[in-house]
Amino acid sequence: MKIGITNLKGGVGKTTLSINLAVCFAHMGYKVCIVDTDTNQNSLQWYGAREEGLPEVLVVGTTDPKALNKAVDNLHGQHDIIIMDGTPNLSEMNTRVMMASDLLIIPTRPGAHDFRAMNEFFTRFDQVKELRSDVAAYFLINEFDERVNLHRTVRESLQQHYDIPILNTVLKSRTAYGEASMMGTGVFEHSDNKAKAEMVALTNEILQLAEKHAFIQS
Repeated sequence: MKIGITNLKGGVGKTTLSINLAVCFAHMGYKVCIVDTDTNQNSLQWYGAREEGLPEVLVVGTTDPKALNKAVDNLHGQHDIIIMDGTPNLSEMNTRVMMASDLLIIPTRPGAHDFRAMNEFFTRFDQVKELRSDVAAYFLINEFDERVNLHRTVRESLQQHYDIPILNTVLKSRTAYGEASMMGTGVFEHSDNKAKAEMVALTNEILQLAEKHAFIQS
């Protein structure tokens, strides 16, 4: 299965989501690889900090759009799951990530600026769907707080304005995500049980969707 994590806006948690999903998949016994497409190469730096002895999560970096499909196809033959950590700009690379994905996860924060930035993203996504109508796409709301009116309003607006489902699992704002990233780990390997539980719930939800769409066998 090939999962693309992408959004044209920076700071929405693409890398955090990529590495934490990968860690959960690895602990579940899947052979997983992250392809880091951003020029900052944050996933690759995380990989450099990861200690030996932890479940293997290979990370490779490519910032050349023309190399992406070749790299993903080669790696997919050796791994159960490929996660593409997308780049936050309107570029050929972002288009290729969408085109190469079986399952597209669009992380967004529940803020007004994040919501407004979606129009540009969906202009590009609609172009991709003309070429690949079978890409399954889902929103993931990051740093969500049910108590904040704006957060609930943005979630409702996403449901009303875009014909894309929202994942049931939401991620909350937790220091554990930053701490784990600094250590080359995921929150599954961290002491914050709430962060671990929500990431496990998200991973299981994605696996259920993967089975539903026949991207992976149960």
